[in-house]
Amino acid sequence: MTADLMTSYACRTAAVTATAGGASFTLAHEWLAGALLLWLVPSLLLVANRARLAHVRTHHNERTTR
Repeated sequence: MTADLMTSYACRTAAVTATAGGASFTLAHEWLAGALLLWLVPSLLLVANRARLAHVRTHHNERTTR
């Protein structure tokens, strides 16, 4: 697994976690903390998408990935 894919998976996981945290903070009437966590989600998804596209554009073979 390349660093691009690891970055993509990590950002997606962080986006899911931030969504869950933001929703739970909002439901607990912690509006500012919830809004800040939810505000991070599009940025994390953008980074994940760019990392995935960088992996797709880069030619990988067995010798260079090991």
